[in-house]
Amino acid sequence: MEWFLLIGWLMIINGALGGQYILNWMGNQPQFTGGAPVGISPGVMTWWRELSKLAWATVAVIIEFIRGTPLIYFWPGAVSMITIIICAFTGVIENIGFFYLPRYYSPHIYAPYVNIYLAFLPFFGKFLFNAAIRKEHWIGISLVVIGLATPHIPTMLGLTKAAHGASLDFNGVIWILIINCCLCSQHVLNNKTVQTAMRKVGPNALVFWREVWKMVFISAALFLFPVIAALTNAHLPEKVAKHDFQVRVLDRLDSEKQQFLIANYDSTETEYHLKAGLPEERLEEIKEVVKKTDFHQFFALFEGDIIPDNWIPILFVIAAGFTGYIYSFGFFKLSRFAAHFWVPYTNVYLALLPFVMFLFGKDVTTFQYIGAAIVTAGLMVGVTDVSKNKVEEIYKRSEDQ
Repeated sequence: MEWFLLIGWLMIINGALGGQYILNWMGNQPQFTGGAPVGISPGVMTWWRELSKLAWATVAVIIEFIRGTPLIYFWPGAVSMITIIICAFTGVIENIGFFYLPRYYSPHIYAPYVNIYLAFLPFFGKFLFNAAIRKEHWIGISLVVIGLATPHIPTMLGLTKAAHGASLDFNGVIWILIINCCLCSQHVLNNKTVQTAMRKVGPNALVFWREVWKMVFISAALFLFPVIAALTNAHLPEKVAKHDFQVRVLDRLDSEKQQFLIANYDSTETEYHLKAGLPEERLEEIKEVVKKTDFHQFFALFEGDIIPDNWIPILFVIAAGFTGYIYSFGFFKLSRFAAHFWVPYTNVYLALLPFVMFLFGKDVTTFQYIGAAIVTAGLMVGVTDVSKNKVEEIYKRSEDQ
């Protein structure tokens, strides 16, 4: 029976996760959002996504209450709540990254990399649950490494140059590392949340509380970081390298605003310098112009109004919130089993993403198809030895209520 539960929910989770990647990407592409620039920061998109997830979780909790579930079974306990709070904090960071990456890369480019941590889950399973590390795990890790390298073989052999957006730049790599750490913590903390929750507290209650805390964190970030940016004059650079000023500022503005900035900056052979003695009103105008270019890439993650001018991207985000609720419920449903027994199977969709993006008109190479398939196989192979890998629930530490 345990295997039927796992297989059923894994199919649902794969569909929801794959849909999440596609919806996040579509919501960041002007061709799907009315043709105008998206103009909504990853932080604001995260806020709407978490609001959507919270709304769906609230509806689910209300339905459970109407059907007779006592209120006491919606409180997970203090220890479990602490893990939920930590999980919510890392979850907000992860989601901001998932709205940043689709702006610059197709999902089939970055998705396999955000799951590298899965190859190391067996070692966490050994540490947390004393689960054996087998030869299948070492084979799986080797396949993951080979699969991640495969799409880059033509570039490494000098057969072709990587097209713009076909490989990760420095910022992309940094976000990949951050997301790996956050996702890894999510799975470990999900296990601990379920393990420490009071008995009879169901997945909907856990999803509800996590979304409450995620809304707290993202709302605080959207309020605090713009204030910090204003206090530190983050959008008023006093000097900028000439190439950076051209590519990251001027190229993102119309000719009128370009001339405005050039008139307020002195140019040398290597840098642009803000002119001295400019009136305060002019400095404020410069800040507003520079802010629109996302020059300061960190603070740009949290800029913008909650109520956008263009609602079409938000509709994609709300839909992504619904799929996010589904897979979050599934993760908590399955988290009573040790993570390395089932989590690798939640990523079968990785092998299908290149085909989906091909249907969207993306230029997917044969090496990317092969690489995605190898990565998926590597993530799964560590749990294929059923005879040595009986599905058992983790020990639940809470007392009976």
